[in-house]
Amino acid sequence: MRYIAALLALFLIAPLASYAQTDPAGDQGDQTAQTPSADAPYRFQRQGIFDCNLNGAYAMSIGSMTAGGGAYVPVADATVELNTGILVYKECVLREVVDREREAATAAFGKRAVIAIKTARNGNPLYVVNERKEELNVSDAAFLPFLRNEMNSLNPVLKSPVQRALAQSYEAQTRNAQEALACPYKGDLSAMLRGNPSNVWDAVLSLGSSCNPLIAYNNSRQLAEVRIATAVAYQRDQWQWGNGYYAVTDNNDDPLLQNVLTPSITVQESFQTILDSPVRQLESANDIGQMISALYGGMTTQIISDSQGLAGLTQSFGGQPSYLDQVAAESSQGVRNAAANAAIQILSAARQVEAQYFQAVNGIASVLTQTIAQLRSAENQCWNLITQRVCTGNPPGADNVCTDSGGARFRIATSTAFSQPIVNSQITPLANAALASINASRRALSLIDGIIQGITNTQSLDAQRIALQQLDALVYQHALHIQPDLANVTTQYTNVQSTMSTLVQNTVQSWADGAPSGSVSPSNPAGWCNVNNPGVVNAWKSAWQQ
Repeated sequence: MRYIAALLALFLIAPLASYAQTDPAGDQGDQTAQTPSADAPYRFQRQGIFDCNLNGAYAMSIGSMTAGGGAYVPVADATVELNTGILVYKECVLREVVDREREAATAAFGKRAVIAIKTARNGNPLYVVNERKEELNVSDAAFLPFLRNEMNSLNPVLKSPVQRALAQSYEAQTRNAQEALACPYKGDLSAMLRGNPSNVWDAVLSLGSSCNPLIAYNNSRQLAEVRIATAVAYQRDQWQWGNGYYAVTDNNDDPLLQNVLTPSITVQESFQTILDSPVRQLESANDIGQMISALYGGMTTQIISDSQGLAGLTQSFGGQPSYLDQVAAESSQGVRNAAANAAIQILSAARQVEAQYFQAVNGIASVLTQTIAQLRSAENQCWNLITQRVCTGNPPGADNVCTDSGGARFRIATSTAFSQPIVNSQITPLANAALASINASRRALSLIDGIIQGITNTQSLDAQRIALQQLDALVYQHALHIQPDLANVTTQYTNVQSTMSTLVQNTVQSWADGAPSGSVSPSNPAGWCNVNNPGVVNAWKSAWQQ
């Protein structure tokens, strides 16, 4: 095949540098040099191999793309048959790829959701883990702004000691409750109880006004307790509305000033929907390709049965990946395996079509090469016949000089002047297109073989992914020839055979049997080889005479 193409190129006089512009596939094939990087997102093109479209169905070479019928009774209805190719491609090839992509996508969403639920509250879970402790956190968050900002109405003399006493009392109530039972009085308690205290608080208690530190302390504590109770009640409402989940807020330090960004019920129901997805996918599966992986299907059960519960999904034990990481890895591997299996089928069919296309365009090149050779051979035979009629005395010597029977000398000068115009006008355009198609098809075969190697002969997921994306891009760019292209080039091959045969026959007949009108020349070739016409022989004698 390479010999035919090379021989055809040698026959042509017109430059072939521009032939690549005549073939869309050849022009687009260069775009495949831009391969995706190893860390590029896993994306496929619309109108590529994994989209339900004519390109993919043609590339797959599966199903029927035309209506069929019998000689007497139609055996296939056009409205049904014309869509069979796409439907078969969708059901037999794309469905499992889509199922695996759906599983991988929902597994990835599940992983992100679990991580978010585990860490979205400033690194803490977005659900209640220890109600008493978390109520205390709300209490602290409500008490501290009050202690810092809302005691400014107190007399400056009393503010600091009351703040200190209030903080100590709060700590005793929330952290060290046992200390609240201890009597802070260090003097004679009996004497104090009899009304003979030995400390200054007797004087303070006798004041009975707001200047009394004890009254100021009690008033401040009551306000703080109201604030704390309000914040805790507010948080309990959020938990109740969200079935134990937190709302997403703007994280204001003061819980009474926080704004809800996502209600707790939305957080809970959205997360529950994601947790239930594996079960729903298993329930709705109606063929083997829709069965999800065991790890992903068992995620909900893992949450219930594992001793670490929901938190255990993100934890690694014994150096092994966490359950979530295993689910994501298995789902990702599944979509790549399904895509690779579909790609191998597509590549096998595409290579078969491309090989047949390559054979057809090489057949066209071979016909054109043979036609040029036949024209040159016929032209050479004409020169031999003319030479024999001119050189009737001595044949041409090394210097191409001969004589006729009368002794006249002639210098024979042959050329390809009569065949070359026909080659230039009627064969070169076809030859340029044929050479372009040969190179484009050869390049496509090389790309297909390289992608097959990239998918089958590697354990690298990145290498497989890049190979799949290259195939997807080739189909999307129409860089691979498909069945309609093969049908067109096969028809073209038959037409070229008939056309070239007629061309040779008509040309030889015109040269040998035509009647010259005026002087014989490449621009007026009719009858230039008609040696039965004395005028033609005399014309060549006049042209060659010394």
